[in-house]
Amino acid sequence: MLATAGAAQPGGPGLPLHADGKTMLVTKSGLGAWMLHEDPANPRLNCSVKFVSARKQQSGLALLGPTRKTPGAMILFNGEDIPPSPSPQDIQVELVQHSLASTRLRATQLPRQQGSQDGLLAVAAGDIRQTLKSMRDSEHNLQIRLEGNTVFSLDYDGLALARDAMLGCLEGRQFAGQSLKEATAEIRPLGTSVIKGQAYFKGALLAPKKYPPKGSEAIGLIWMTDEFKVWYEQVKRDQKMPKHIPQSVLKHFMRTKVLDDQGSFMFTNMPAGEYLLISDFSYERTRNQVEVIGRTDVYTAGGNYIGSNDQITVNTYAFQQGVTFEKRVVVPADGETIEVTLDKSCLFGC
Repeated sequence: MLATAGAAQPGGPGLPLHADGKTMLVTKSGLGAWMLHEDPANPRLNCSVKFVSARKQQSGLALLGPTRKTPGAMILFNGEDIPPSPSPQDIQVELVQHSLASTRLRATQLPRQQGSQDGLLAVAAGDIRQTLKSMRDSEHNLQIRLEGNTVFSLDYDGLALARDAMLGCLEGRQFAGQSLKEATAEIRPLGTSVIKGQAYFKGALLAPKKYPPKGSEAIGLIWMTDEFKVWYEQVKRDQKMPKHIPQSVLKHFMRTKVLDDQGSFMFTNMPAGEYLLISDFSYERTRNQVEVIGRTDVYTAGGNYIGSNDQITVNTYAFQQGVTFEKRVVVPADGETIEVTLDKSCLFGC
């Protein structure tokens, strides 16, 4: 069980996210990956471990150690179902773990970070060493409930290795393992180029631009190497997607989050080569539907029937319209920054 009793609550918006130092991969599995952040310039300080789920739009969990300004530690929960707060607000939540009695915890509800759709909950952890030792090495459907509603759920494993790495960092030992960049290189290409731009859809000449939602993973990128093209041609010949895609092919698919309300996006650390940018999102449209609700008969002054008029009403319905469009991009040399407008514009409607 997470041990949090007797700890001071984090105060103010200065949440210690440990921006300085380096991030290392500790372990990964089908559920996700544990990463360790350490700060060699400040031994025993600014240590943290974070679990990143492999499942799309899943929650995340981080344990943050002491800093120079914050002697206590904390646990940070993030997820799309956690309601944000305009300013830090103290609340009560319920921790639910399989086969254990639920626990009431004091937490701080935090504002969303810029560019993220996730809400944040911080729980003061007091002695981070004791907290780490009290946590189970794996959890299935760990939940946080707020006012009876589940706002966070997570499956994780591999905490034993993350715990050892975190305890070593707290004792001033540097972690010997892959950097985040080295680990990323195993699953996707690495270089020093940047592909960035803006994505939008324009359904007609005078229609307003529709942007993908801020914080969504609506922008994809495919690295169009010869290896990928050979695999893709085979998929087209078979006319079906295989159940299992090789890791050597998976590394060609990437996604990034939309950065703002104007559809801005950015892919970093890309090598030179040919790419296919893809935007896939939904936007709200309205449709008018005419419905006959009655009829009025018309007569002359003498009582002769001369015709009828329909009584009609117009109802407006809102619905979600999906749109997908793409653009080929070439990075001619490593180290270049390519700016792209990824758009689809229809002159007379589409």
